[in-house]
Amino acid sequence: MKAFVLLLWCASVLGAAGALPSCVVDWNDARQQIDGFGGGVVFLNPASLDPVTPANMDTLFLTNTTSQLGLTLLRIRIDSSTNWSNGLLDGQNAVARGARILATPWSPPAGLKSTNSIVGGSLLTSQYGNYASYLNGFAGFMKTNGAPLAAISLQNEPDANVNYESCSWTPAQLLAFCRTNAAAITNAPVVMPESESFNTAYADPTLNDSVAAANVSIVAGHLYGVSTIQDYTNAHAKGKRTWMTEYLVNDQSIGAAMTTAQQIHDCLSVGNMSAYIWWKSLGDANGLVNAAGLPQPRGFVMAQFSRFVRPGFHRLGVANSAIDAVSAYQGPNGAFAIVAVNTNTADVAQTFSFTNCIVTNSVTPWITSSNFSLAAQGPVAVTNSSFTYTVPAMGVVTFVGQISNGPPVINSISLAGGRVHLSVSGPTNYDYTLKTSTNLLNWRALLTTNLPVVPTMLVDTNLATNAARFYRLQLGP
Repeated sequence: MKAFVLLLWCASVLGAAGALPSCVVDWNDARQQIDGFGGGVVFLNPASLDPVTPANMDTLFLTNTTSQLGLTLLRIRIDSSTNWSNGLLDGQNAVARGARILATPWSPPAGLKSTNSIVGGSLLTSQYGNYASYLNGFAGFMKTNGAPLAAISLQNEPDANVNYESCSWTPAQLLAFCRTNAAAITNAPVVMPESESFNTAYADPTLNDSVAAANVSIVAGHLYGVSTIQDYTNAHAKGKRTWMTEYLVNDQSIGAAMTTAQQIHDCLSVGNMSAYIWWKSLGDANGLVNAAGLPQPRGFVMAQFSRFVRPGFHRLGVANSAIDAVSAYQGPNGAFAIVAVNTNTADVAQTFSFTNCIVTNSVTPWITSSNFSLAAQGPVAVTNSSFTYTVPAMGVVTFVGQISNGPPVINSISLAGGRVHLSVSGPTNYDYTLKTSTNLLNWRALLTTNLPVVPTMLVDTNLATNAARFYRLQLGP
């Protein structure tokens, strides 16, 4: 009498036809968590743009149409005269659309400063406690009125020497405030220092003091004058997330937008940052959306990240890309996004492959370039967790897809006419290899076939007489 035993085994996914993929995404190599992408509503020009209209809020924060950017962070100014009505209304409207708020002061109230003016000067040491109460009061006001803050900053650009609303802080002053007073800010996590050039010297003293560091949740900075983005190892070693919270260029061309795409990539993949916030959400000169409410190329470039890489996603390790900048992100329930930025003047054909997961069926590309503005393309078939796509010159492509939540499965096994029939299920468009053994030690491949449709039947036509047979099914050859 013939006997057979089912043994299911799932191997790692291999590259198509055994070739090493050009760009490999490792599902098990999760990096920093993403907190979001956003823009500011500070000193909008014209001033009539603030408070932001519901229509503009929809364009900035929703994802129902391809003209909506899907931002998830809003940066507002803490008005030093306590005229907080516009900030509250903007915050309420953003929160209603699923966004979170960063609040930043350009100056403490004049009476707390050395100059008794909101321009220049510094915070009086004797007023540190009052300033902490002031910031906590603003955060409490926002929370009570339905616009809780995701974070509150101590100061915008403490190292800037300007003739508008501002306040200077030294690294030692920031350390002293964070050590003795920042703990009193209980209504929102504290952000510092928002240096104009991401000067780490302004945060290092605070990070190197365990008491002060415990009162800071996020280390943030701007990129003015920064030519090379770097990982802030001290902040990350101390368990702090890093955010890029302001940058602008007065150029609305697709070329300038592509430079921004590269900068976003570098912030996330080189700087290991968790958030990227552009200076102004609205405005003709440098807004993501112009004064008439129309998204600009830079807004669509931002949307290539913000619509598909949502808060709570984690960046994944990527290797061997032929394109300038490729990053990948892992979401809940197996969702993923790959963002490819091609700043070259020629198209680039790129193969993408995954390890340590099974990608289902197809991916959907979305493109922003000189010819497309956040335009969805037809699905691209995935075979053995690998696909190839030509990324256009001066273009950004985001591939959106899903991994399978389960391995290949042998549903049933039967013997008829000297043949073994195995009903199998699993992801489509994969090579399946059926192997057999008589001793569970030495395995022999019976067949390898691609299955575009499942469930399907695999058949062992060579069942030996009176032999016990063990079977296992794997993905790949």
